[in-house]
Amino acid sequence: MWHIWTNIRAKFKKGHLKLSELYFATTRSYTLDEFNERMSKIEENDPRVKAYLYDIGYHRWSRVRASTDYIYTVLDGVRRYIVCLENKRCSCGQFQLNELPCPYALAALRHMDESFEQYCSLYYTRKNLLRTYEIPVNSLPDESKWNVPQHISEEVVNPPTEGKRQPGRPQKERYKTYDEINSKKYKISCGNCEGEGHNKRSCKNAPKKK
Repeated sequence: MWHIWTNIRAKFKKGHLKLSELYFATTRSYTLDEFNERMSKIEENDPRVKAYLYDIGYHRWSRVRASTDYIYTVLDGVRRYIVCLENKRCSCGQFQLNELPCPYALAALRHMDESFEQYCSLYYTRKNLLRTYEIPVNSLPDESKWNVPQHISEEVVNPPTEGKRQPGRPQKERYKTYDEINSKKYKISCGNCEGEGHNKRSCKNAPKKK
């Protein structure tokens, strides 16, 4: 930390108290949020100093130590991650899932001063990307000219027999269309004679009281 600070003072002629306090506070940051906040203040003070610190490399700011030649312990604030470069794995899960070095694997690689390209999946290479499109994909003709085999055209695709039950009470009747609902919306039926167009109170077919 001290050697980097002496380089900053010599290179940028910066030695005032405010920048010194910001720099040493940044080097002692224990969380990523603290680090980024203090680096932003350094940038406000002098953007050249921030660019210089980033050019030095992230490994200068990471708390990384080697367990073996290929296993590293990377500390990010209070969290600890184990990186195995030989198996291309990290305890964060991103390395093996994306098949690309995660930030913690990159920190270990920078500490080793080693390139990251060999730790990326071959699927991400330019050669394999171009091979994906080397076979032309022809456009489909109009549907009327499709030649569909009979055993496929007669195939009946049924819905899944099992599935997750939807929440709430199950539907007993089918959903009615708008026309069905609209056609019955203004129809009145009688509870006495079951005729339409009137109700039980105005029914003329109701039996007379004695």
